[in-house]
Amino acid sequence: MYSLAAVAALATLVTTTIAGVPEQVPGFTYPPKWSDDFSGKSVDTDLWKFWTGQPSNGEQEVYPSSGANCQVTAGTLQITPQNNGGQWTSCRLESLDAFNATAGKKLRVQAKLKVGQPVTPAAQMQGIWPAFWSLGEGMRKTPGVPWPACGEIDTFESVNGAAMGFGTVHCGGPCNDPGPGLTSGIEFDYASYHTWAHVVDLTSADWRAQSIAFLLDGREYRTVIGSDVGSQDIWTTLVGPMFMTLNVAVGGKWPGGASASTVSGAPAGMEVQYVAVYES
Repeated sequence: MYSLAAVAALATLVTTTIAGVPEQVPGFTYPPKWSDDFSGKSVDTDLWKFWTGQPSNGEQEVYPSSGANCQVTAGTLQITPQNNGGQWTSCRLESLDAFNATAGKKLRVQAKLKVGQPVTPAAQMQGIWPAFWSLGEGMRKTPGVPWPACGEIDTFESVNGAAMGFGTVHCGGPCNDPGPGLTSGIEFDYASYHTWAHVVDLTSADWRAQSIAFLLDGREYRTVIGSDVGSQDIWTTLVGPMFMTLNVAVGGKWPGGASASTVSGAPAGMEVQYVAVYES
């Protein structure tokens, strides 16, 4: 016979697994400074806003104001691009709040997500571009700071169904922009859940030794330090306040355009269990 305590503990474990509650991270306070486990029935507009319109980069999708391509069910957020007779629609969410590390501390921005489905051949993912990324808050000011001067940190990007995720910093000329930015890729098991994160580390008083690290499932695979950028002003922007973005783009300069065989709906989508921001 199971004790009530054991049953309660098991129920808690099952709930945590299904709902995708952000886990504790060694070296960071818990609960997180900010999080969303998508446990409601719709996108929480106290935390997120829908970005609407037609993006740049030569992308093909439109982001409708209805937000119909973003659904919250069974404890996850699903972003599903749709091909409607040749016109692609998708969803892009931006966090209302912006976050930055304070001097002497670290900030960790993290999401647990999966992309695509195991049965979808990569050839049918041409042009599909899921991403979890952050933009400098200066872009929201009036007048706004344009890209790439506003700063951008791409915690996760993948294109064309390839099992390769990229972590990237964009900041202008010192970051190889316009172009690929300061970037590194890492192989991952496509269509399975993974935890993608970046950590801004301001524990050093010397900006040249401060860092932005990229991690897959807790393992660091690339670090950019201030001296890589070479400008204190630009570095200060990169480690300044940024708002988070979740989206699935279609087409663009990097992946190229969608083809006639590119799938739409869930096979081309991104599913997110949680997003969290931690402080040390």
